[in-house]
Amino acid sequence: MLGIVMKKLLLLIAYWFANRFSTILENAQRSRLTKRFRSCGNNISLYMPICIQGADNVILGDDVAISSFVHMWGDGGIRIGNRVMIASHTAITTLTHDYREERMQGTLLRKEVVIEDDVWIGAHCTIMPGIRIGKGAVVGAGSVVTRNVEPYAIVIGSPARVWKYRDLVGMREDVRETKIVATESLQT
Repeated sequence: MLGIVMKKLLLLIAYWFANRFSTILENAQRSRLTKRFRSCGNNISLYMPICIQGADNVILGDDVAISSFVHMWGDGGIRIGNRVMIASHTAITTLTHDYREERMQGTLLRKEVVIEDDVWIGAHCTIMPGIRIGKGAVVGAGSVVTRNVEPYAIVIGSPARVWKYRDLVGMREDVRETKIVATESLQT
């Protein structure tokens, strides 16, 4: 009986140490990564594990949240505005190969990606090189963004297309009317 209690106690202690070690390791990774960014705003939430290559070319605004399993290839430059949320398993790349060359391997093209303020990127999205995602836009889960996204647009699909525009409480009336007309023309 005493042996079973000791085994359970040892397992409980081992579990506690493993969790504590994992937390310490994640905090160290987070700290090391934030120091490598070209610029990093306040109140950044990084949910490990994430992979950011070329972090010295990545600029983060304030109140940015990057979820786990996000991959970024930042060698061409990534600018992320304030209050941006990036869900898990999203890929943002600034690198591509030149398909016009016979031997594509070794042809590396760099194009900056810009994500403006108040953007929400859903899970499992892919953002291609050279893309600008406008202020307040929403990228639906699983979307592949191959063209620029207008401010306040909600895009979905592969390739991502405008589904509709956000109708915000307090949005300026002239902006709201423009977005409503644009949404109606999409539906016809």
